Amino acid sequence: MLTNILEGAAAIAEYLFGSREFRRKVYYLAETSKLPVFRLGSVLCARKSVLTGFIKGQEKQPIRLLHLRAQIVALTGTIRQLEQAGFDTAETRHLVARRRAELKGMSRR
Repeated sequence: MLTNILEGAAAIAEYLFGSREFRRKVYYLAETSKLPVFRLGSVLCARKSVLTGFIKGQEKQPIRLLHLRAQIVALTGTIRQLEQAGFDTAETRHLVARRRAELKGMSRR
């Protein structure tokens, strides 16, 4: 057995979060994000070295991404409220589109 390979979501959870109890979180992250995992048959696996590199890459992501995501969510809620009140939301929609484009550009870096 290779020592660099983690076999099973429980082993990956223990490596990432320090507890095998976060096994379901590993499955969720594998489905919803770019968590670098692979399958050997039906067993979810990951390389320790690749996970470490992935974490280093996440650390380098600028905080600005989080701010942009929060702005988009807030503006989207505001648009719904304004539309329900009968206001024109074209300018706000334009701002959301700009923030989304900015976020998309930053995510690709």
